[in-house]
Amino acid sequence: MTSLLAHVPDQIWYGPERSHTALASSREFLMSEDTFFCSTSWAGNSRRHHGLFIDDGRIILSALHETINEISLLPGWWGERPPDEMLQYILSTRLYPVTQELSLQSALITKTIDLDHGLFVRWEVDGTADFTIRPLMIDRNIHACESDRSVFVTPVQDGYTWNKYHFRCQLPFTINHIPYYHARYPKDTIQGKDLTETLISPGYFSGTVTDASIELQVYPDCTIPPPSRVHTTQSPDLLTRASQLCLLNGGIIAGYHWFIQEWGRDTFISMPGLLLSRGKYREAEHLFRKFLKAQKGGLIPNRIPDSYNSSDAPLWLFWALFHYLQTHQNSPFVDEILPDLETLISAYPDTEITHLDKDLITVTSGTTWMDTPYTPREGKPVEINALWILALEICDYLEIDIPVSPKRVRSAYYAYWNENTGCLFDVLDPDDPSVRPNQLIALSLGLVPFDEGRKALVRIQNDLLTPYGLRSLAPHSPGYLGTYTGDASYHNGMVWPWFISWYIDAQIQYGESPDRASRRLLPLWHYFFTEGAGMLPELFNGDFPHAPAGAICQAWSIAEFIRARNMVLSYNPQVSEEK
Repeated sequence: MTSLLAHVPDQIWYGPERSHTALASSREFLMSEDTFFCSTSWAGNSRRHHGLFIDDGRIILSALHETINEISLLPGWWGERPPDEMLQYILSTRLYPVTQELSLQSALITKTIDLDHGLFVRWEVDGTADFTIRPLMIDRNIHACESDRSVFVTPVQDGYTWNKYHFRCQLPFTINHIPYYHARYPKDTIQGKDLTETLISPGYFSGTVTDASIELQVYPDCTIPPPSRVHTTQSPDLLTRASQLCLLNGGIIAGYHWFIQEWGRDTFISMPGLLLSRGKYREAEHLFRKFLKAQKGGLIPNRIPDSYNSSDAPLWLFWALFHYLQTHQNSPFVDEILPDLETLISAYPDTEITHLDKDLITVTSGTTWMDTPYTPREGKPVEINALWILALEICDYLEIDIPVSPKRVRSAYYAYWNENTGCLFDVLDPDDPSVRPNQLIALSLGLVPFDEGRKALVRIQNDLLTPYGLRSLAPHSPGYLGTYTGDASYHNGMVWPWFISWYIDAQIQYGESPDRASRRLLPLWHYFFTEGAGMLPELFNGDFPHAPAGAICQAWSIAEFIRARNMVLSYNPQVSEEK
């Protein structure tokens, strides 16, 4: 099975099935560069978070309305009007860069969208095409939805400027201010939000092109884009590209579209897969320094700059350090951060949200990764204390003074075994027997005796395992919700892809062959290259058919998938060398 995971293509191809609105709208794509990103679907903007050019969290260019050879190609949803008419002209599509082949009367057109110092959209024409290209603009935060925003542009020789942005094209530009009313975003409507807004077209680029190409560029004042491109640069393979999507300004952002910020927990869960697996040690060291210098009283920021409400973020830092040490035991960097690590481990057992009780860590409500009001988990969470043991053992190895012996904590950890359920308690004091995936962290670290570990894995497989990851709660449990409804369902039934790596770790830890364990990656592997459009989402529904939900691109989903893939390939060096 590992051989199926070895080869990573650099493009995804879709055929004429993209002419069906439901399929086209479900294929959301994402490109990012510096503070820019571009995200929409083949059918157009189906979320208020979509746009062709988004800079620093603000939508600048929402879409383009192209009329080519008198055929209107208007993407998106406008009141009750779907984008069906536009889609029928698409022959095929591919990613990445985003490319469409269109047949428009006697012209065959290849349209490419990419980011390079800004946005560029290129039309390569075989035949003759009469173009009218209307930029549809708005200036708003991606989370807002506004109407009737003023957009006044200044014509210049090759296009126009607006605020700090340049819009330029080889075709002449004509001022012709037109509002486009009732832009609707059906994916938000599905979530109970009936959102519409007005987009503004300040004018249009127009002209006739025969057996040639044209290009529209959008870029800010501070950059000078390259001249028109004759050939697109070679793309990295799709896993490498995915690992770069959530890297921004030297940090790791949690995900798109609504977690475009650094979180301590997400940073260190994601670091082994996104940075260390690619040899990005300097970038990882920068993040270790950044968060260690920002520590306060035994905690690191959960959200930069001043949110210290995560009881597990400091422990995930030690988990990432564990992976760093696999290849950098004698690095001068480790000596550099030893004082900060000692400060962190010594203060962690006595903070506003954590305290040491009989060698185990007790936390306050809502401070673990399951952090909604519907999963308070106050007490001694199973994964917190598994990571606590790992942190203590790392510090002991580095000859750092520690508050308690890891051997004593391992002994206390036996209390998590619940004979009635055949697996581990999710929380102790008060005891919570809910069957959840958090115990996989303990199993993957080998903290449970062999026979009990095998028994727990059977229970987890029967109750939690799905093709795309692990349910956050067993379906027979009170409060289980199998379809995404927001916070209530978030950790009470939703499938989290990032736990698949821990499941595979645990399988191998308790005797499964790596090749057989690798089978569990294949559904996500296939999703990544089809519906996922080169990304993995935050969630899937717990109930069949496990539709994706939440963020379309989640850092730790991608990172842990990469880590799991690399791990199973490492057990088969011949396949790894062929990759």
